[in-house]
Amino acid sequence: MIQVEALGRIVSGDEQGRYVYIQKPPDDPPSFLVLTAADPDLKVAGGDEWVEDFASLEQFFDEGNWVVEWST
Repeated sequence: MIQVEALGRIVSGDEQGRYVYIQKPPDDPPSFLVLTAADPDLKVAGGDEWVEDFASLEQFFDEGNWVVEWST
């Protein structure tokens, strides 16, 4: 399950070993910003992608074959 506003580590798929954080900007309709980096502080070798809705976010994860362990 994809968690928003939680840090996760990609344990399988493209970008394995990197960290991911999903932000939900305060826009309407809701969209999502997918932040990735080599470190849990998201400061080293980072990147970002924008997706327009939750269905697109799920598709983004599916295309990368991401399995993520989320921090709780």
